[in-house]
Amino acid sequence: MGKTNYQLTDEQKKALDKIAEDIIDEIESRLSDDIGGILDPYVDRTIDNNKLTRMLWYIGDCISSC
Repeated sequence: MGKTNYQLTDEQKKALDKIAEDIIDEIESRLSDDIGGILDPYVDRTIDNNKLTRMLWYIGDCISSC
């Protein structure tokens, strides 16, 4: 991701925090709907942090390229 000197205000951060929470809720919902499918973040009933992290990085890359 690129760098910027722009500083967010506390009000902007608060609004962005809500958007981030909504995005997190949506990701968690979609992953839990896909247990056993191609987006299943679990291995042997335990979250595979490497797999989940890579999925989240991929989503972040997609968002930053828009």
